[in-house]
Amino acid sequence: MSLEKRAFFAFILSMLLFLVYDYLYLAPKMKERQALRRAQMGAMDSARTDSLPTGYGEAQREPVSPPETPVSQPLDVSGTSLPVARPDSAGIITVVTPLYQLVFSKAGGEIRSVELFEYETAGRPVELLPRDSISPGLAEIGLRGETREISLSNSYFNAYLGGVGKALPDGYRLNVDEMDDQAEIVFRTIGEAGQTVERYYRITGGGYAIQAGVRFNVSAFPFARQIVWGFGPGMTSTEENKKDDYQNFQASIRLGEEIHRRKPGHFSEKKVETYSGTVAWGTLQTKYFTIALVPEAPTGGEVEITGDRATHLVTGRISLPTEERRGAISQAVTIYLGPLDYGILKSMGVGLERNINMGWKLFRPVSWVILWALIGLYKLIPNYGVVIILLSVITKVLFYRLTHKSFKSMRDMQALQPKLQALKEKYKDDRQKISQETMRLYKEHGVNPLGGCLPLLLQMPVFIALFSVLKFTIEVRGAYFFGWITDLSQQDVLARLPFSLPFIGSEVSLLPLLMGAAMLFQTKIGGSMTPGSSTTQPKIFNYMLPIVFTVIFYKMPSGLVLYWFVNNILTIAQQYYINKDVSKEETADEKPGKTKAKQSAGSGPPAKRPKSKNKKARANVKGR
Repeated sequence: MSLEKRAFFAFILSMLLFLVYDYLYLAPKMKERQALRRAQMGAMDSARTDSLPTGYGEAQREPVSPPETPVSQPLDVSGTSLPVARPDSAGIITVVTPLYQLVFSKAGGEIRSVELFEYETAGRPVELLPRDSISPGLAEIGLRGETREISLSNSYFNAYLGGVGKALPDGYRLNVDEMDDQAEIVFRTIGEAGQTVERYYRITGGGYAIQAGVRFNVSAFPFARQIVWGFGPGMTSTEENKKDDYQNFQASIRLGEEIHRRKPGHFSEKKVETYSGTVAWGTLQTKYFTIALVPEAPTGGEVEITGDRATHLVTGRISLPTEERRGAISQAVTIYLGPLDYGILKSMGVGLERNINMGWKLFRPVSWVILWALIGLYKLIPNYGVVIILLSVITKVLFYRLTHKSFKSMRDMQALQPKLQALKEKYKDDRQKISQETMRLYKEHGVNPLGGCLPLLLQMPVFIALFSVLKFTIEVRGAYFFGWITDLSQQDVLARLPFSLPFIGSEVSLLPLLMGAAMLFQTKIGGSMTPGSSTTQPKIFNYMLPIVFTVIFYKMPSGLVLYWFVNNILTIAQQYYINKDVSKEETADEKPGKTKAKQSAGSGPPAKRPKSKNKKARANVKGR
């Protein structure tokens, strides 16, 4: 078996092993975790005695998040003399901008809901936070001293409209209608001894970043040395394909120039990890969205990351040192609540764009070029499906000569197969001699044994980078192409079967089947018009590759399948014209004059020896 075939069958075997592993091991594990989450959901519901505030649960969709184990329970606020409120009974304040809706709770002045209007899941705005959570909310505030720590999550705050001081009643709805409009919500609580704590949020209609701050008198909490900002319950799944989304859950922190990332799967035993250093930011993220807490400036602090593999939970807290000014302590952070959009994150100037998954480090530069090309072409043609087709055409043009050389090299190699087989028979007991004679034959005919593989390998970085761009970047999420292909970042589903098939599930996807058919036709047109293909290449070789690739691509993003399908169509056209040119050359070689020349050099009657110019040479010829 040739080296190329051995490599191919090794690839096929590894892919089959991966699919079997996924089907027999990973899928049952996922079902076990889903059963565990359902059990936890039931336990939480039975333990809950009070419903959410009036109006909060109206028009809600079914929870889309994994119920989590509370990881940051509010600490005791006794001794602070602050008013106490239960999170499930305190009033709410809603702020609506053109981009999102925020729901604040008067219990702790925390964020309890974030809906993004420009992105949808199952026809509804994307929700970033789990609404059924019993943990503290996003932007929970805690005060930490050397020997004491308290949380303000259970403290009751009155709400006011910043600037005018207007008290806001429970259920108040504030609309920030214009992109340039700004609004400020202030939450204030006053203790029995006159201790005052204020929280504020400054919201701009045209951005996903809000300013959040806290201020209080030193005399109110003299022990406080750090202010703790909590991520609350973590993020909820934002995608219909939750299994895929959970695989991208992670918490990230930037300490100086170093970024630490932790996924829920990292926490098989240990529940909490603590880091110390110069904190630039901390984030939570799903596949396409992120929540970030960014201090006013990088400063020394501590970060706690909490995870749970069983429930896919990952959350955290950031502790920043207090700074006293005129008897008061204040601290502010920027909270980003939105998509993992490169342009938006880059504009914040703190390196949050480094959290976008662009694939393996080796191929990231290619991924950025492809993303730039996609965005640029989309500005001209506002349909990412058409853009992907154009990108496939562009890459085919760029690699045309490499592919052309690859095809010709493979034909030359196949034409040499009879001679290579003859060498193996002649020197079957001398492997070293076979290698020497094989290399001599390659050199004599000007054939590079890697010529058929190398050009294709050079195209792999583009394909791998394109896979990362189409699978992980927000630009393609929910991108409509035509007909049944409504989301190029997801599998195209034409119909659903009432039963499930191994490896492919119950979904009927047309695009991978078309891609497999194109690959099958490509192998046929490549083999049927290739000299010696019927004897040197088994028929199973022509059928196995399309079948395996169809199974592998079946659940991949439809945008990637579309790219590969168009690439196959263009390759068929290119291969057809190459074969046509070669056929013309072979026809020309079979003309009468050239046929005689071939016979004189090969299988015909022995050619007459040319007469030597001197007698000595003729004598030598006779002597032979």
